[in-house]
Amino acid sequence: MKSLVLSLAAGAFGSLLALPIAHAQDYQDMNNDANSIRQDQRDIRHDRREQREDIENGNFGAAVKEQGEIEQRRENENETKQDLNNDMSNGYRDNDATRHYHGDDND
Repeated sequence: MKSLVLSLAAGAFGSLLALPIAHAQDYQDMNNDANSIRQDQRDIRHDRREQREDIENGNFGAAVKEQGEIEQRRENENETKQDLNNDMSNGYRDNDATRHYHGDDND
């Protein structure tokens, strides 16, 4: 009986130690997602500038290529936003430390 109580106590203590690690990994994942979204947005702005330059210079083939890159980056950004939103809706929305990671602003 004593070994059962000790085993249960050790299991509970081990769970308490593992919980902060799991949350830290979740926060890191959300931080990585937010950084990826910001990078995608920067890359899209850069591609749009290049596309405008290509059109101004009459290089329409390059402009079409830039449009493809913009669409791919937008798709990646939307997938990452969905992942971030899923992470936040899994119980992390109420934590003040994670509110600034939400990627649905109009940057």
